[in-house]
Amino acid sequence: MISRAPLPPPPPSPEEGTWPDRATRLAERAQVMVVLSRRGLSFGRLVALWLTAALAVVGWAAVGTAIQSFEGGGLGLPAGVVALTLAAVLLIPAAVGVGFWLSRGRAVRERLEAWARFAPEPVTDPRLGAHGRSVMWLLPSVLLCLVGVWLTGRAVSEAGTGGVGGREMATLGETAYALGLGVTLLVTGLLGLVPSVRHQCWSERLLMRSVPVRRGGGAHR
Repeated sequence: MISRAPLPPPPPSPEEGTWPDRATRLAERAQVMVVLSRRGLSFGRLVALWLTAALAVVGWAAVGTAIQSFEGGGLGLPAGVVALTLAAVLLIPAAVGVGFWLSRGRAVRERLEAWARFAPEPVTDPRLGAHGRSVMWLLPSVLLCLVGVWLTGRAVSEAGTGGVGGREMATLGETAYALGLGVTLLVTGLLGLVPSVRHQCWSERLLMRSVPVRRGGGAHR
């Protein structure tokens, strides 16, 4: 589900460097940083996040089913135990998957920052911004956040008014599933939104350092 392809290596120490000249060293730094920025905002990582969220959504559906079965009592108790077990089987791997996903993103970010500090010269390659990939992450993530907020608010509102149509027996199970669904979508949207915005802010600051500042109000011949 989550790609485990090896990342480009961290920058070597000055004693270990084998570049023939300064230009070669800067070219390698730029190439590695572009690869890392693309890896951090890859479509595969975004799909892995969505698949993990889908696993969690199914797990919350099992939680809702288990609660309804327990509320029904009688023969519903064994079904509730099965549904609750299924929920644990789904939700625990989803949480572990998110942990690995976050760890991978942190490793990419730390390696990017290490390569940025590797040489005093400014970074000038505009591909580092990965603007297209950032938009690809940003738009669906914002949509997921909006849908998650709406679903969560609706679930809380319906729980406070006794559920849909006054069906008290189903209210607790429906509310648990709706809350789980809403919070899962909201968290998934935030997990996609934050890396996109953070990378754009970081790369813009980095690239701005390479833009010469004009002084004196204009060019002079």
